[in-house]
Amino acid sequence: MKDAPIVDIAGVGVGPFNLGLAALLATHSEVSGIFLERKTEFRWHEGLLLPGTTLQVPFLADLVTMADPTHPLSYLNYLHQHDRLYQFYYYDNFQVPRREYDHYCRWASQQLAACHFGEEVCDVHYDADAGRFLIESQSVSGFKRHYYSRHLSVGIGTSPVLPHWAQVKSSAPIMHSAEFGKRQAQLAQCQQVTVIGSGQSAAECVLALFNELTPERVAAGASIRWITRAPGFHPMEYSKLGQECFTPSYMEYFHSIPRERRRDIVAGQGLLYKGISFSTIGDLYDLIYERSIGGANPGLTLLSNCEVERVEANAGKLKVMYRHRELGQASSFEADALVAATGYAHAWPQWFERLKGSVLATDEHGDCIVEEDFTARRCDNGQGRIFVQNAEIFQHGVGSPDLGIAAIRNATIINQLLGRSHYRLPKRSAFQRYGMHEE
Repeated sequence: MKDAPIVDIAGVGVGPFNLGLAALLATHSEVSGIFLERKTEFRWHEGLLLPGTTLQVPFLADLVTMADPTHPLSYLNYLHQHDRLYQFYYYDNFQVPRREYDHYCRWASQQLAACHFGEEVCDVHYDADAGRFLIESQSVSGFKRHYYSRHLSVGIGTSPVLPHWAQVKSSAPIMHSAEFGKRQAQLAQCQQVTVIGSGQSAAECVLALFNELTPERVAAGASIRWITRAPGFHPMEYSKLGQECFTPSYMEYFHSIPRERRRDIVAGQGLLYKGISFSTIGDLYDLIYERSIGGANPGLTLLSNCEVERVEANAGKLKVMYRHRELGQASSFEADALVAATGYAHAWPQWFERLKGSVLATDEHGDCIVEEDFTARRCDNGQGRIFVQNAEIFQHGVGSPDLGIAAIRNATIINQLLGRSHYRLPKRSAFQRYGMHEE
């Protein structure tokens, strides 16, 4: 591919993390880059852009601010360009509407010539003779392109996970919460809807369904069930000191822990990021209270400590069989639709898996090894870095997928590309000390 264009870095996937990298790189003419995304435009969690939902992080966690507060693609400049600064001022809320964050990112992407949408990366391999990566992509129209790149930034994100019990064939709707917003009208036609899960997505789906459930529909037999295997419907950590685990300081500490211990540590940190926001819990509770006045049936049943074991389809209905985890008792109920708010997982593309063992070093679990500087360790002594955006949390800790970390991670990447410390990285970003304290 002698005629393939050569760039310094190629980004695979344009989610918020690689989009932020492209935004920061736009001010560095000495570094050339291209960012490829199979979607035809930037879209962020389309199925969960529900009215009234917000980011879980402050607006400062935009694409660029934590690394460069003066950048023209900051969220504040977005508001300025859309004549919304004063409205935001009186909005008096650090956590911005999720729909506006999606619109902000799309606005930024439209100003970045390096971002190519509607172009899916099909294959990547390392050309040892050229000392570069060869990327093959295909546009939505079927046209194939090739690029040479000295470095890679892998930002493919995560994919929805459906448990085995949710993969039953049925005429009744069974969906992941990632599809909820697109199929909400369909769910509104169902009498008995069950939401399964314990996190923020589950709570938002339940609240949206509950808001639409009128007393008249309840009297006619409509209902919502919310079931979780968790001990309860608990809030995520949101105290000021508790939130410091989403800082570069904690990430630096986490990398000082022996790699073999990290998986066990993150396994016990679920409520730092998997719980429900205080405001969503409050809205739900208040709505249940209001609708149960005088002993009225609110139409919402909450079941905790209950694990779904099997789902069967029968005559357009779904039979959900579950077991109480503490009592050991089993039972079942019928539903007309299921929403599985069962999380996300990394689904590495085949070309990335093929790089393992030949280009990428792996651990005993077959996972690539991501260093503290966000580069994947190589086993071939080849040139060029492979940066991994938002690796699994056992690599960098619970802050890895957090939007507030993204700009600092990208600043670290760009400093390496430039070969100098252009961006000032925080030396201490938390009040508490996570390691041993030495006087």
